[in-house]
Amino acid sequence: MSPAPHAPLFVREMGLPARFSLYALFCLFLLALDARYATLSGVRAGLNAVIHPAQIALAQPWEWLQNVGRFFIAHGELAAENANLKRQQELISAGLLDRTAIGAENAQLRALLALPERPGFRLLAGEIIETSPDPFSRKVIINRGGSHGIASGWPVVDATGLVGQVTRVYPWSAEVTLLTDRDQGAPAQNMRNGLRIIVTGQGSDNLLEVRFLDMHADLQAGDLLYTSGIDGIYPAGVPVARVLKIEPPRHSPFARALCQPLGGVGRYRHMAVLAPTTPNAAATGRLLLTPKAKSP
Repeated sequence: MSPAPHAPLFVREMGLPARFSLYALFCLFLLALDARYATLSGVRAGLNAVIHPAQIALAQPWEWLQNVGRFFIAHGELAAENANLKRQQELISAGLLDRTAIGAENAQLRALLALPERPGFRLLAGEIIETSPDPFSRKVIINRGGSHGIASGWPVVDATGLVGQVTRVYPWSAEVTLLTDRDQGAPAQNMRNGLRIIVTGQGSDNLLEVRFLDMHADLQAGDLLYTSGIDGIYPAGVPVARVLKIEPPRHSPFARALCQPLGGVGRYRHMAVLAPTTPNAAATGRLLLTPKAKSP
């Protein structure tokens, strides 16, 4: 009996170059067929319908990451823009305040320049550079002194009325005692009836008083008081105060009148010193202090 045939030990298969060539020819055939007759459009549509959900699912995490990144980028940009806008608002607010202050100061300086000339006096404008640390005195230091021709005893005014008097002179500055100081006073005259009185300070920038007033004196609330000009220090006609009320005598035979200063005492930075231009006026310049009222 003949032996049974055996299968070959090694099967010879098609080589890789041959298979690659075959696959390439097949692909070229499909491309030519699809380009000529569009036979694979349905297959592409079906594959796209199958693959599209997977594409969306795979792309979703990336889109989430992009959205989160855009959120943080937008948040950082908005925070930086907000901080920049706040800084700009602060700068604009500070500039507006400065402009307001400069406008008010400019208006006050214009008012000083518009003061009418008084016979025998000329204006020397000055700026307050320091105030007295003593809470019981009303004194300021201006940037005009002996080198500018300032002398002790000269009156000081602003655009609205009497402010005070130069009481001490330094080479480059001068001390001005305000009218509201307790030891300062000014002879005044009632414009309604010509009554002559002396207005003194109380230590407050908003209040003046007439200390020794005759109880029968014709002085009423609302009367305007101007400098009388008979003291040889203050020129006549400078606004001094407005009478607020009359207090009747209590523990003395004298009444008292409370007044509101018409000048900007304690409010403005600039004031004007009335410098005498005539020898007679310069010779009569002196300090005018009022005696303190004795306590009852």
